Amino acid sequence: RNTFHLSSLSTADLFVPCGGRPESVNLTNVHLMFHPSGKPRFKIIVEGANLFFTQDARLQLEKSGVILYKDATANKGGVTSSSLEVLAALAMRDDEFQEHMCAKADGALPPFYQRYVQEIQEFIEANSRREFSCIWKEHELTGTPRYILTDKVSDKINQMNDVIQNSILYQNPSLVLRVLADYIPKSLQELIGLKEIVKRVPDNYVKAIFGAQLASLYVYNHGLNAHEFAFFEFIQPYLNDTLKGKFMEETLNLSLIHISEPTRQA
Repeated sequence: RNTFHLSSLSTADLFVPCGGRPESVNLTNVHLMFHPSGKPRFKIIVEGANLFFTQDARLQLEKSGVILYKDATANKGGVTSSSLEVLAALAMRDDEFQEHMCAKADGALPPFYQRYVQEIQEFIEANSRREFSCIWKEHELTGTPRYILTDKVSDKINQMNDVIQNSILYQNPSLVLRVLADYIPKSLQELIGLKEIVKRVPDNYVKAIFGAQLASLYVYNHGLNAHEFAFFEFIQPYLNDTLKGKFMEETLNLSLIHISEPTRQA
């Protein structure tokens, strides 16, 4: 079981390891993933398991023409789903969470929970397509191995996230609501209300959502080497939306103290 992928009997167009020991494929055994002719036994590898390949093994596979998507790209759905589960817990009172997020005595799942899970899956799929496309385009433009681009994309998103969170953008309550409206599943917004979610959820969590949402969409849409003016073009539609009635009205009814106050503890 642990070494079948290294056997000469295993070959496929697509290899998706979803379990196994860390560094199962490394520089000492990566040669076993090739036919005697030197041709790779797998055309496409998507790392469902964390740390299954070492970086030097990835390099050998990509140099030979394998299309490889690293664990940090393939597994981002787990981070997203857990963060949205935490968001629901923070936004709901205990009785609401018990009613809408917990299975009943007979095992039946609440309708809200089923819809919430479906929306999270759709959100993950959309972001997966965005990250795939971003890495694919960057690879086509630069020839940089995809496993390196995974790290570069993550670093760029983290850098942009830090800049956005510490900019004056977060001091614009209408813009905060506009960005959250895209991120928070509609089922949760309809159950609790967007402005009520902002009031209930700790400010540091709201700020993290705001920064991460804008940073990831910016990098996915504009790539790793976009010029400074590209961010102005990217943020402009959001700012234009804040001038429309819906978000202006929500902002007027929302306490601005929550958004601008020092970080609260959960």
